[in-house]
Amino acid sequence: MKIKLDQNLSIHLREALAELDHDVDTVFDEGLSGVDDLNVLQAAILQHRILFTLDTDFPNLKTFPPGTHSGIVVFRPPRQGALTLAKFVKAFVLSSDLRRHHKFTTIVERTRVRVFK
Repeated sequence: MKIKLDQNLSIHLREALAELDHDVDTVFDEGLSGVDDLNVLQAAILQHRILFTLDTDFPNLKTFPPGTHSGIVVFRPPRQGALTLAKFVKAFVLSSDLRRHHKFTTIVERTRVRVFK
């Protein structure tokens, strides 16, 4: 699956996810650090990538309605440390068929995964 990591996720996740056979790009790779959410999402859409983020603005379904993008996965980990976050994201990717999140908005929490279609 094609994934774009938002600037609030470590670029080191790229290697971990690439080892799981995903095509991973980052906001940093494209020089999009500091740009607004709409431009980040637009870049992901143009490349047909699911956006992985911590940004709490993306679950706004009125602003970013499902079906208008390639998919948004918002992670809500119990703690924000780099190692904890990397394990949290990797655990989700290992336990999920990412194709099921294509064009949807998904919120991943410690005890549940909510998919908005």
